[in-house]
Amino acid sequence: MLGNSNGSGFISWMEGTQKILLFCLMLTIAILVFVQVLLRYVFKAPLMGIEEILLFPTVWLYFLGGANASLERSQIVARVLEVFMKKDKAIAFIRSLASVLSLVVAGWLTYWGWDFLKYSMRMDKVSPTLYIPTIYADAAVFICLLLMSIYTVLEILHNFSLYKSGKLD
Repeated sequence: MLGNSNGSGFISWMEGTQKILLFCLMLTIAILVFVQVLLRYVFKAPLMGIEEILLFPTVWLYFLGGANASLERSQIVARVLEVFMKKDKAIAFIRSLASVLSLVVAGWLTYWGWDFLKYSMRMDKVSPTLYIPTIYADAAVFICLLLMSIYTVLEILHNFSLYKSGKLD
């Protein structure tokens, strides 16, 4: 994990904070679904709007989970080129290059997320039944893509240090 290998207090704090937030989001979703099932099938009195409320923690869980995978470097990676390489330095170079390309994509998506956030703030959209401002879900797109971009920069620095040392983890 990035936080443990880096030793940075801020990264460790971010990692812990994200894990707590992810746990709370999962717990919230589970409780809301349980309440809806209980009300609908046991008491035969469904509560309108729970599905709409579920949208908000679900969107945050999805995007924050992606950011967490980026922080932990546990996202799915196909390292096909590394199979053909023998030297650690060459593998570290390929990883550095892949990280730079990932930053380009993440930066573009973050820019798009910022435009989407500005659009959402300008439109003042609300959910159809409960009139909850959708900015609460829309903000997750930009915030979590920004986190992914930051974590990708840290990954570039890590991979570059591996390249300079010539040894892999």
